Amino acid sequence: MIARLLSILLAVTPATVSAAQDPAEIASDVGSPWSPDLGDPVLADLLVRAELGSLDLKMALARLERAGADVDLARAGRRPHLTVGAELANGGADFSSVRSGAGTPLQASYEVDIFGRLKHGQDAAMADEAASLQDAAGVRRRVLAEVAHAYVALRAAQAHQAAAEVLKPLVGQVSDLIRRRQADGAATSAEVVAARAQEDQAGGELQRATHAVEAERTRLGILLGEDAPIDEPAYAGDEIPLTPPITAVPSEAVLGRADILAAQARLRAADARRAEAVAASRPRFMLTAGIGSGDTDLLYLLDVRALAWAVAGGLTHQLFDGGAAKARKRGATADAALAELAYRKAVGEAWGETRLALAALQDATTAEALARKRWRQDVLAFGTGQTLHRDGDIDGVALAALEVRAAAADTTLADARAARAQAYIDLSLALGGVS
Repeated sequence: MIARLLSILLAVTPATVSAAQDPAEIASDVGSPWSPDLGDPVLADLLVRAELGSLDLKMALARLERAGADVDLARAGRRPHLTVGAELANGGADFSSVRSGAGTPLQASYEVDIFGRLKHGQDAAMADEAASLQDAAGVRRRVLAEVAHAYVALRAAQAHQAAAEVLKPLVGQVSDLIRRRQADGAATSAEVVAARAQEDQAGGELQRATHAVEAERTRLGILLGEDAPIDEPAYAGDEIPLTPPITAVPSEAVLGRADILAAQARLRAADARRAEAVAASRPRFMLTAGIGSGDTDLLYLLDVRALAWAVAGGLTHQLFDGGAAKARKRGATADAALAELAYRKAVGEAWGETRLALAALQDATTAEALARKRWRQDVLAFGTGQTLHRDGDIDGVALAALEVRAAAADTTLADARAARAQAYIDLSLALGGVS
């Protein structure tokens, strides 16, 4: 069942879903489901595992299944009902005589939906199912975006850890060199203290990076619905995925977001329930038929003690209900107003989130370009320093300082690339899974 629902859910894409589609039409559409794998095979595997194991997604699919059951229940009210039974009785007019009788009554009933009460109820249930389907699609995209976010953060933490593993022994060597220079009278106590502080800082950076890697592994395990952190993927350097540039967004992509389509469906459901409440205050017409023992009202109406068969039609209307019908219509009208406000809010928030996400991506792109420029300068300076060191123009401490700067620039660039990748994911999510 979950696999079937997931296959229907994967067909729900912004390009194939319109506001007027019902779940049957949506299920028949075939589209390319959004997957923010960024061209990374490791991330692609994690996303597949998330689709199969995410508890949030399983809960959304369970709610979708419940909504489908509500549709079936609403449809059942518009169909004929057939009841069969068995009756056996013993009794007498006095205590001296005993009579017995048995029967197998068969009764059928059908409500003629004159004012559309049952139809409006079914329309509301179908709209709720469409909303649940879009909710599930939104949950899927959010879960996949969170997995991609955590994966990029994991790769950035691995870059920090790799840099810290290089810097810690390097800073230790520099500290030892400065202490030896102090013994020779070529370094001051302040320089020794500063070197020790840098050594402690390098150790702290390594510890923080290690904990960050563990934290992101744990976070990914939770997102995948697993009981333990994921296995740490191999890191060979430069593992943060690249993302394409985005400078403009299509308006139809924003309006095709799952939350907007869900709000539209709930607005349709509220309108249908308002019409249902109006129709419920009007007369109802019921057709009944029976074979065998009849309903007591029919026996009284036909002035007989038993019936072999009967066909009847009845019209009922509640003249006084204490204001219940009026209250139902008032509540349904309020629900429709709330649904309209929720739709307007969803549209406004979607545009706001998209604008902010686009601006964040542009800022992250600029920051990455600046970090890359600084990285090239520091790497070039380190290369020049190596040449100067071989020629004896600078000492080992100065060369180590240049190497530290180059390593720091490398981690800064990794952070900038990670921030840009995460901003790209956020914008794709804000566009409803369109990139």
